[in-house]
Amino acid sequence: MNCLACTHPLDGLGRLCPACTRGLDERLADLPRQYLLLGLAENLQRRRTGDRGPVAVVRDAPMPLSEAALTLRAEGGIVTVLEGWRRQMQGARGWGPPAEGGPYAQRVRSAARGLRMSLEWIAAEWDDAGELAHEVRELAARCRAVTDPADPAQRARLLGYCVAPYGDGSPCGGEVRLSHGEKVAECRWCGCTYPSATWLVLRTGQPEFVDAAGAGEAA
Repeated sequence: MNCLACTHPLDGLGRLCPACTRGLDERLADLPRQYLLLGLAENLQRRRTGDRGPVAVVRDAPMPLSEAALTLRAEGGIVTVLEGWRRQMQGARGWGPPAEGGPYAQRVRSAARGLRMSLEWIAAEWDDAGELAHEVRELAARCRAVTDPADPAQRARLLGYCVAPYGDGSPCGGEVRLSHGEKVAECRWCGCTYPSATWLVLRTGQPEFVDAAGAGEAA
Protein backbone atom coordinates (compact mmCIF):
# COMPACT_ATOMS: atom_id res chain seq x y z
CA MET A 1 0.00 0.00 0.00
CA ASN A 2 1.14 3.55 -0.67
CA CYS A 3 1.07 6.56 1.63
CA LEU A 4 -2.19 8.44 1.11
CA ALA A 5 -0.40 11.80 1.29
CA CYS A 6 2.73 11.36 -0.84
CA THR A 7 1.99 8.01 -2.60
CA HIS A 8 5.37 6.53 -1.59
CA PRO A 9 5.18 2.80 -0.79
CA LEU A 10 4.66 1.94 2.87
CA ASP A 11 6.81 -0.68 4.57
CA GLY A 12 3.77 -2.19 6.25
CA LEU A 13 0.12 -1.57 6.94
CA GLY A 14 -0.90 2.02 7.49
CA ARG A 15 -2.20 5.15 5.84
CA LEU A 16 0.65 7.68 6.17
CA CYS A 17 4.39 7.19 5.88
CA PRO A 18 6.58 8.32 8.82
CA ALA A 19 7.71 11.43 6.93
CA CYS A 20 4.16 12.62 6.20
CA THR A 21 3.11 11.79 9.76
CA ARG A 22 5.90 13.95 11.17
CA GLY A 23 5.07 16.74 8.74
CA LEU A 24 1.41 16.68 9.76
CA ASP A 25 2.35 16.71 13.43
CA GLU A 26 4.73 19.64 12.92
CA ARG A 27 2.12 21.72 11.12
CA LEU A 28 -0.63 20.97 13.63
CA ALA A 29 1.73 22.01 16.42
CA ASP A 30 2.53 25.28 14.64
CA LEU A 31 -0.96 26.38 13.55
CA PRO A 32 -1.97 27.84 16.97
CA ARG A 33 1.15 30.03 16.81
CA GLN A 34 0.34 31.03 13.24
CA TYR A 35 -3.16 32.04 14.35
CA LEU A 36 -1.66 34.43 16.90
CA LEU A 37 0.86 35.81 14.40
CA LEU A 38 -1.96 36.57 11.98
CA GLY A 39 -3.45 38.84 14.64
CA LEU A 40 -0.43 41.12 14.80
CA ALA A 41 -1.13 44.59 13.46
CA GLU A 42 1.47 44.41 10.73
CA ASN A 43 -0.12 41.24 9.36
CA LEU A 44 -3.62 42.71 9.43
CA GLN A 45 -2.58 45.68 7.31
CA ARG A 46 -2.43 45.13 3.58
CA ARG A 47 0.94 46.29 2.31
CA ARG A 48 1.10 48.84 -0.46
CA THR A 49 4.08 49.34 -2.76
CA GLY A 50 5.18 52.70 -4.13
CA ASP A 51 8.36 54.28 -5.45
CA ARG A 52 10.03 53.94 -2.04
CA GLY A 53 8.92 50.39 -1.32
CA PRO A 54 6.25 49.21 1.13
CA VAL A 55 4.35 52.06 2.79
CA ALA A 56 3.97 51.56 6.55
CA VAL A 57 2.14 54.79 7.41
CA VAL A 58 -0.59 56.67 5.61
CA ARG A 59 -1.48 60.31 6.13
CA ASP A 60 -5.24 60.32 6.05
CA ALA A 61 -6.57 56.92 7.12
CA PRO A 62 -5.33 53.44 8.04
CA MET A 63 -4.86 51.01 5.22
CA PRO A 64 -7.52 48.35 4.72
CA LEU A 65 -7.07 45.16 6.70
CA SER A 66 -5.48 42.16 5.04
CA GLU A 67 -8.27 40.01 3.68
CA ALA A 68 -6.06 36.92 3.78
CA ALA A 69 -5.27 37.35 7.48
CA LEU A 70 -8.86 38.12 8.38
CA THR A 71 -10.15 35.12 6.42
CA LEU A 72 -7.74 32.76 8.13
CA ARG A 73 -8.63 34.07 11.59
CA ALA A 74 -12.40 34.19 11.07
CA GLU A 75 -15.06 31.49 10.99
CA GLY A 76 -14.34 29.45 7.91
CA GLY A 77 -10.58 29.78 8.41
CA ILE A 78 -8.14 27.91 10.66
CA VAL A 79 -10.62 27.19 13.43
CA THR A 80 -13.27 25.81 11.07
CA VAL A 81 -10.83 23.57 9.20
CA LEU A 82 -9.27 22.09 12.33
CA GLU A 83 -12.53 21.66 14.21
CA GLY A 84 -14.14 20.06 11.18
CA TRP A 85 -11.36 17.50 10.92
CA ARG A 86 -11.43 16.84 14.64
CA ARG A 87 -15.18 16.17 14.56
CA GLN A 88 -14.75 13.91 11.53
CA MET A 89 -11.92 12.00 13.20
CA GLN A 90 -13.83 11.50 16.45
CA GLY A 91 -16.87 10.33 14.54
CA ALA A 92 -14.75 7.79 12.66
CA ARG A 93 -13.45 6.49 16.00
CA GLY A 94 -16.96 6.15 17.38
CA TRP A 95 -16.52 9.01 19.84
CA GLY A 96 -18.96 11.78 20.56
CA PRO A 97 -18.44 15.28 19.19
CA PRO A 98 -15.73 17.33 20.92
CA ALA A 99 -16.56 20.29 23.12
CA GLU A 100 -16.22 23.51 21.12
CA GLY A 101 -16.54 27.07 22.31
CA GLY A 102 -14.67 30.01 23.69
CA PRO A 103 -12.21 32.37 22.00
CA TYR A 104 -11.01 31.33 18.57
CA ALA A 105 -7.40 31.06 19.72
CA GLN A 106 -8.45 28.56 22.38
CA ARG A 107 -10.54 26.60 19.87
CA VAL A 108 -7.61 26.40 17.45
CA ARG A 109 -5.33 25.07 20.20
CA SER A 110 -7.91 22.53 21.33
CA ALA A 111 -8.66 21.23 17.84
CA ALA A 112 -4.99 20.96 16.88
CA ARG A 113 -4.19 19.18 20.15
CA GLY A 114 -7.08 16.76 19.70
CA LEU A 115 -5.85 15.77 16.24
CA ARG A 116 -2.28 15.38 17.42
CA MET A 117 -3.36 13.14 20.30
CA SER A 118 -4.93 10.75 17.77
CA LEU A 119 -2.12 11.05 15.23
CA GLU A 120 -0.92 7.48 15.74
CA TRP A 121 -4.39 6.14 14.89
CA ILE A 122 -4.79 8.59 12.00
CA ALA A 123 -1.51 7.51 10.42
CA ALA A 124 -2.18 3.82 10.95
CA GLU A 125 -5.88 3.37 10.25
CA TRP A 126 -7.82 6.40 8.97
CA ASP A 127 -8.70 6.36 5.29
CA ASP A 128 -9.08 10.17 5.31
CA ALA A 129 -5.54 10.68 6.61
CA GLY A 130 -4.17 11.72 3.22
CA GLU A 131 -6.82 14.36 2.68
CA LEU A 132 -6.23 15.68 6.19
CA ALA A 133 -2.47 15.92 5.57
CA HIS A 134 -3.00 17.75 2.27
CA GLU A 135 -5.47 20.27 3.70
CA VAL A 136 -3.35 21.01 6.78
CA ARG A 137 -0.28 21.49 4.58
CA GLU A 138 -2.19 23.94 2.37
CA LEU A 139 -3.56 25.77 5.41
CA ALA A 140 -0.09 26.10 6.94
CA ALA A 141 1.29 27.44 3.64
CA ARG A 142 -1.48 30.07 3.46
CA CYS A 143 -0.64 31.20 6.98
CA ARG A 144 3.08 31.47 6.31
CA ALA A 145 2.42 33.50 3.16
CA VAL A 146 0.86 36.18 5.39
CA THR A 147 2.99 35.94 8.53
CA ASP A 148 6.41 35.78 6.85
CA PRO A 149 7.61 39.39 7.19
CA ALA A 150 10.38 39.10 4.63
CA ASP A 151 10.11 40.43 1.12
CA PRO A 152 8.97 37.57 -1.16
CA ALA A 153 12.32 37.69 -2.96
CA GLN A 154 14.12 37.26 0.37
CA ARG A 155 12.09 34.33 1.71
CA ALA A 156 13.61 30.92 2.25
CA ARG A 157 12.73 28.80 -0.78
CA LEU A 158 11.25 25.34 -0.26
CA LEU A 159 13.38 22.81 -2.16
CA GLY A 160 11.69 19.64 -0.99
CA TYR A 161 11.46 17.32 1.99
CA CYS A 162 14.33 15.78 3.91
CA VAL A 163 15.24 12.18 3.04
CA ALA A 164 17.96 11.74 5.65
CA PRO A 165 17.41 8.80 8.05
CA TYR A 166 15.73 9.86 11.28
CA GLY A 167 14.92 7.90 14.45
CA ASP A 168 13.84 4.47 13.22
CA GLY A 169 15.74 4.93 9.96
CA SER A 170 12.81 6.21 7.91
CA PRO A 171 13.18 9.49 5.97
CA CYS A 172 12.93 12.59 8.15
CA GLY A 173 10.41 14.38 5.92
CA GLY A 174 11.06 17.86 7.31
CA GLU A 175 10.99 20.92 5.05
CA VAL A 176 14.32 21.69 3.36
CA ARG A 177 14.60 25.41 2.66
CA LEU A 178 17.28 27.57 1.12
CA SER A 179 17.69 30.98 2.75
CA HIS A 180 18.34 33.97 0.51
CA GLY A 181 22.05 34.30 -0.29
CA GLU A 182 22.97 30.89 1.11
CA LYS A 183 24.53 28.03 -0.85
CA VAL A 184 23.57 25.19 1.48
CA ALA A 185 19.96 24.30 2.29
CA GLU A 186 18.91 22.97 5.68
CA CYS A 187 16.17 20.73 7.03
CA ARG A 188 14.10 22.64 9.57
CA TRP A 189 13.30 19.46 11.46
CA CYS A 190 16.57 17.54 11.93
CA GLY A 191 19.15 20.11 10.80
CA CYS A 192 20.61 17.99 8.00
CA THR A 193 22.25 20.18 5.35
CA TYR A 194 22.06 19.82 1.55
CA PRO A 195 24.70 21.27 -0.80
CA SER A 196 23.72 22.51 -4.23
CA ALA A 197 24.70 19.25 -5.96
CA THR A 198 21.81 17.48 -4.23
CA TRP A 199 18.99 19.96 -4.88
CA LEU A 200 17.83 18.59 -8.23
CA VAL A 201 17.05 15.17 -6.79
CA LEU A 202 15.78 16.34 -3.42
CA ARG A 203 12.11 15.92 -4.32
CA THR A 204 12.51 12.41 -5.68
CA GLY A 205 13.55 10.75 -2.42
CA GLN A 206 15.94 8.44 -4.25
CA PRO A 207 17.79 6.09 -1.85
CA GLU A 208 21.22 7.14 -3.13
CA PHE A 209 20.39 10.71 -2.09
CA VAL A 210 20.61 9.70 1.57
CA ASP A 211 24.36 9.30 1.19
CA ALA A 212 24.62 12.69 -0.48
CA ALA A 213 22.63 14.27 2.34
CA GLY A 214 24.91 12.79 4.93
CA ALA A 215 27.93 14.05 3.05
CA GLY A 216 26.39 17.50 2.95
CA GLU A 217 25.78 17.43 6.68
CA ALA A 218 29.36 16.52 7.40
CA ALA A 219 30.75 19.20 5.10
